Amino acid sequence: MDHSENYRHHEDLYYTDGNVALVVHWPDEDVPDRHVVFRVHKSILSRSSPVFQDMFSLPGGEASELYDNVPLIHMPDSGAALESLLCYLYSNPIPFFLKPFDPETPLQVRPLLAIADKYQVETLRNLIVERLEADWPQTLGKWDHAEEAARQAVLPVDLDKDAYPDDLHPEPASAIRLARDFDIPTILGPAFYHLSRIDISQDWDKYRALDVNGRQKRACLPRDAHRVRTTRWNLLEKEDYISLLRGRYLLREAVENAIDMLRVPSAIQDEPHLCSADCNARMYSKALTIRRLELLASNDILREHRQDDNEEWLNKCWNTLCPRCRSSIVMILDRCRQNVWDELFSFFVSS
Repeated sequence: MDHSENYRHHEDLYYTDGNVALVVHWPDEDVPDRHVVFRVHKSILSRSSPVFQDMFSLPGGEASELYDNVPLIHMPDSGAALESLLCYLYSNPIPFFLKPFDPETPLQVRPLLAIADKYQVETLRNLIVERLEADWPQTLGKWDHAEEAARQAVLPVDLDKDAYPDDLHPEPASAIRLARDFDIPTILGPAFYHLSRIDISQDWDKYRALDVNGRQKRACLPRDAHRVRTTRWNLLEKEDYISLLRGRYLLREAVENAIDMLRVPSAIQDEPHLCSADCNARMYSKALTIRRLELLASNDILREHRQDDNEEWLNKCWNTLCPRCRSSIVMILDRCRQNVWDELFSFFVSS
């Protein structure tokens, strides 16, 4: 069927010296059968995409149909995705402004990542992955920095009751699905860990539901709803819930192992010459049991396991241990915390 009467030139990406035309179905409310034509240069597309290069170089790759005296190729892609891809190929920036820690980023980049993979535009894929990895820190130090920034972020909740902390931080469920679908394993560990801290009742859509007047339904939510972290639980699939349950179990097991390391006979009991007479193994064991219960009750092991928290705990029982033992315990707990971070991927993803 000839749709040429509904063809519209793209307002920016229609170059008069272009040597190929790409047409895509891009309907709008006024013209359901609207098609948009991009007139571009084969060399520009071929330079970054081996798929386009093959398309233009194969004997059968030349279109038999002409438009404005150049070959016309009908593209099966969405108009918005193809537009973003071509914008990137011509100007080489990130095709749209991706704000750091934006919870909408995984949803925004999904169609663009799909078309980048389809046409093997690796530079564009790498830019998107770098943004995602910046949102989901790749080291424990960067994670701590992001967490501290999140705690210090001040939302004008008293003035704007529609404000949520989630508006300023990445959302894990959409990130997990994007990572699964497009093979971005580097963000799965941090994203799953954050997901493990969120209660199943704390749902993104539920907390943002609107009434018939377009106002948020606050009456059926907790009073501190504007401070609660949520996620898009409905995006997750069976494999994700299995990963979540397994990871939560292995995190608790890691805490048990860390505490067991501190129960091993040490200078406190067997080598008194290394410690002062103030070391009291029985009192220390009691304090350790309390610390174990505190850690197991927490849904945020990395936060509870921070060095300053461990030192605060030790200061409470400072008179039961000598400085040497206190220092040794802090070192062991810090090492265990780092090990937990290093194993996040295996906890949640590896079978």
